[in-house]
Amino acid sequence: MEATTPRVYKFGGTCIADESGRQAAVGHCARALSDGRGLVVVVSAMGRNGDPYATDTLSGLAPGAPAAERDSLLCCGEIISAAVMADALRSSGIPAESLTGWDAGLSTDGLHGDAGISRIDTARIRGLLDRGVVPVVAGFQGGGPDGSACTLGRGGSDTTALALAAAIGAGEAVLFKNVDSIRSADPALVGNTVRIERISYEDLRQMSWQGAGVVHPRAAEIAGGAGIPVEVRRHSTGETVTRIEPFVIRGGRYITGVASGPDVSRVSVTDPGGGPPSSFYANVFGAVADAGISMDMFSVMGSTVLFTVDGPRAADVRSILSGMGFSVALEGPCSKVSIVGAGMHGMRGVMARFARTLDCAGIEMLQTVDSHATISALVRRSDRDRALAALHHEFLEAG
Repeated sequence: MEATTPRVYKFGGTCIADESGRQAAVGHCARALSDGRGLVVVVSAMGRNGDPYATDTLSGLAPGAPAAERDSLLCCGEIISAAVMADALRSSGIPAESLTGWDAGLSTDGLHGDAGISRIDTARIRGLLDRGVVPVVAGFQGGGPDGSACTLGRGGSDTTALALAAAIGAGEAVLFKNVDSIRSADPALVGNTVRIERISYEDLRQMSWQGAGVVHPRAAEIAGGAGIPVEVRRHSTGETVTRIEPFVIRGGRYITGVASGPDVSRVSVTDPGGGPPSSFYANVFGAVADAGISMDMFSVMGSTVLFTVDGPRAADVRSILSGMGFSVALEGPCSKVSIVGAGMHGMRGVMARFARTLDCAGIEMLQTVDSHATISALVRRSDRDRALAALHHEFLEAG
């Protein structure tokens, strides 16, 4: 890394929620600056639900607000964090300036609640770095095409940090979190989880999209696309607990972890008129997409279409498609459980082992889907935890 190549540090909300946490963050920043390289800091809202400036707390203040107004409210948490963190740095003799997401040049597509970053103008950040000032950027937000505040979806401060790192050509990005590692499964759901000290961009991306919550999925995609060296460090000590790298060889183990996402409902749609299947499929998928509802786990079989949607949207889907004359059945709540590992690509027998594991645990697979790096099954929500435990034992404990 060249002496002038900046770093990006991101501090989670629980890391800086109190004075001792902020002072630890200041210490990490001071050490980073000691070698003459510039530093950009990104922060999340302070604390968790119940704390005054946490995102969930702010959300509860105006639950019925329109989407644009709700985003304006939710952005406040990170803006407060940025101001507080910048003040802590200045109090320790480190020049710093707080910036909102739009001050930092982040433009979005304008989708309130789950916006994507469309462009980053780095001029203001580079100007501060050139003057030896640490930009402290409010994560999770950017400006929409109409100038309104837009949020990037839960966990979006990771996305802010890695997008900025890519935009300014950072030499590395560090995500400070109150965790001891990225793990092979959610410890709240599975016992005997394994610490992952090194993980590939692809496996991190897949685990994030399948429901693992340590790093935001879009952040994982950005890191891989830009090839930025990324570390997850424990905030209390500064210890590196997980390194994210282009390729990781695991000494014969080809599964990195198991994961599950939010509750979903399975939608089964039948065309009682028996029209051309291709037109039927296009009409079903088009109608749901036009309603702004995301779908997953698609299957088509003659005059029947199967797919999943987030549980709260299932009734909307049934209303839309029933209104078009289709027969619609819902099943839920369900969960998508997955094994993740790019190393499984091309290996024989993985699907058979996956299916046998769930069968031996007495768990019915309602539907399956796979890619080069994942195998997933839809199971009933009541079977989720047993499915995760069985798969984790089979692929990560038993060898």
